[in-house]
Amino acid sequence: MRLLGEVSHVTKRGLVLRVPEAPKESTLVYDGAKRRVGIIIDIFGPTSMPYICIRPAMGVKDDIASLVGKELYIKEEGERGEDRKRTEMPRMWKRQARARL
Repeated sequence: MRLLGEVSHVTKRGLVLRVPEAPKESTLVYDGAKRRVGIIIDIFGPTSMPYICIRPAMGVKDDIASLVGKELYIKEEGERGEDRKRTEMPRMWKRQARARL
C-alpha cells in the first residue's frame, strides 16, 4: 500500500486531500486498517500539488468527520486484494472452447 495523503477537510461531495502526485480517478482508497474508505472522484488544483476528492463508501458515510487528519492509502500497481475481479475464464467455458476446435 502506498501513502496517498492526509485528509484535510470534509465537503458536501466527500473528503479532500492534498497529494504530491495525483493518482488516476476511480482509484480505490483505504485507511490504515486496509478498510475501503471510498473512491477518487475528482482531481483539481495546481498540477505540482493537486487536491483530490474522495466519495466515501457506504459504511464510512456515518463517521466521515472522524477521518479528518487520518492518513489514507492506495494499492500499488499489481498489488492483489479483495477488490480484484476474477478475469480468468471458468473451466466449463475453456472445455467448450477446446471442443469447438
